[in-house]
Amino acid sequence: MKLNKVLLKLVSLIAVSLSISVQAFTVDKMVIVSDDRGNGIITLANDESQPIFVQAKVDEINIVDGEHVEKKQYTRENLNDWKVSLTHSKLVLKSGEETDVGIRSLCHNTTCDNSRDLMFMLSFSPSKYRPGEVATGVEVYYGFAPVYIIPTTQPTYDYELTNNGNSLRVENKSNTMLNLFVDACSAKNTAQCKQNFTIVAGRNKTFPLAKAMRNKELTVTVTSHDKSYLKKETVTRGKI
Repeated sequence: MKLNKVLLKLVSLIAVSLSISVQAFTVDKMVIVSDDRGNGIITLANDESQPIFVQAKVDEINIVDGEHVEKKQYTRENLNDWKVSLTHSKLVLKSGEETDVGIRSLCHNTTCDNSRDLMFMLSFSPSKYRPGEVATGVEVYYGFAPVYIIPTTQPTYDYELTNNGNSLRVENKSNTMLNLFVDACSAKNTAQCKQNFTIVAGRNKTFPLAKAMRNKELTVTVTSHDKSYLKKETVTRGKI
């Protein structure tokens, strides 16, 4: 599979489950929320038996009409517009090695709109490392594109939940990311009856539900990234 296809699939992580890993190259999280200063850390690891070369790039992202992801790639040409930067854009990971990559806010240098979450896609593209050669990316492993979020300090919450039976439809009209904990457990149903989802600001997404989750009623707890907002409700199948 070409890397572009992998990264395209990962765009859908903009509504994601929170644990992802693959053979050879891993990242410790797929959604990173910054600290109060807009900074954060992601950990990269190489489980392969040989060194790998990892190249990173940053795209500022915006959700349009709930479905489409607009991306603005950070390049040297638009350096003055960058809102974040990485401590490592290129690195070599030895076999069994892991390293932290820092994400730094540049909002002290440029204008950042804080009326809604700032969102970025951090694309990490690993390839086979050959000392002394320029990495061409010909032998490409699976890559990852985690989402980095600098939360708004003025959150507003507005969303709709629809239980479609085999899926849960979420329309996040908020200006900030939401976490959802979905509980379909009962006295007769105690296994594989809970799921967690994350959906970024402005995103609409239909989440498939496991077979054990397909109840007439679902208990959904919606929280903000820092749990300062919490609301629990029962979503009945077919309810609009």
